[in-house]
Amino acid sequence: MAQKLTFIINPIAGPRDNLKFWKALKKRLKKKSIPFRAKFTKRREHATRLALKRMKKEADAILVSIGGDGTFNEVGTALVNTQASLAHIPRGSGNGLARMLNIPVSLRKVPGYLVHGTEKSIDAGKIGKAYFFCTAGFGFDALIAHHFENSDSRGLKSYILYVFKVFFGYNGLDADFELDGERFSGRFFTVTIANANQYGNNAFIAPEAKVDDGLLDVTIIRPFPKLLTPLMAIALFGKSLHKLPYVETRKVRKMIINEVESSHFHRDGDAEKRTWPAEIEVVPSVLKILVPPN
Repeated sequence: MAQKLTFIINPIAGPRDNLKFWKALKKRLKKKSIPFRAKFTKRREHATRLALKRMKKEADAILVSIGGDGTFNEVGTALVNTQASLAHIPRGSGNGLARMLNIPVSLRKVPGYLVHGTEKSIDAGKIGKAYFFCTAGFGFDALIAHHFENSDSRGLKSYILYVFKVFFGYNGLDADFELDGERFSGRFFTVTIANANQYGNNAFIAPEAKVDDGLLDVTIIRPFPKLLTPLMAIALFGKSLHKLPYVETRKVRKMIINEVESSHFHRDGDAEKRTWPAEIEVVPSVLKILVPPN
């Protein structure tokens, strides 16, 4: 590989030691004579600035994000509609997009992925000026993301702990929105807008979603009896959530959110606050990413 790779590393993404991982990866890259440079993020949105700075010097750069879906989002946002390409090494808590695209987690497999991977164009969702490549939404998931964001511990266990803490006292929220002109109004448990088919950890919130079909999959879950919780969980991890009562799905190009009772919102795993109304639309074939060869 003649072109030098630029790694953008989030040292605190996920529950694992990414600095130790990077040290081990460097040895493998050098052993295989893969040229590279590395930059480390220091704060939120720093990855976007690092990527933009690199592309000013090299418009067709190959960047590699090391972190979770949030780190991928920050680097990917900088690369939207450019000549640059993005590879990703999943080191986050959920790694939804990487799991969907079969991007390797194993240190041993990473060099081969970087050398032999093929380029694929994917869509993105856009709310205001912000992009998401995996999932976004409001309701229960956004509330959990808010709690998780302020947690000192990361990983699936911590996420599940917050789910149990919040779930039994949560009764949904009122919202009003439109999906390609079809109006939905009432009380909702959660509403997820998905470009990828899962949140991460193989929790398939939108089993039929594709990252390159020019559409977003919206999964609408209305408040359901707590007795159905085990069934909902099994369906979530079994790719059959969309078949259950209290769940509706739509494939859309545009969503207009008129009003939501809460300002909590999540975008690619990160919590944020939003004001309403807001519009969400799909932006087709907006990012070139590296995927493993078939």
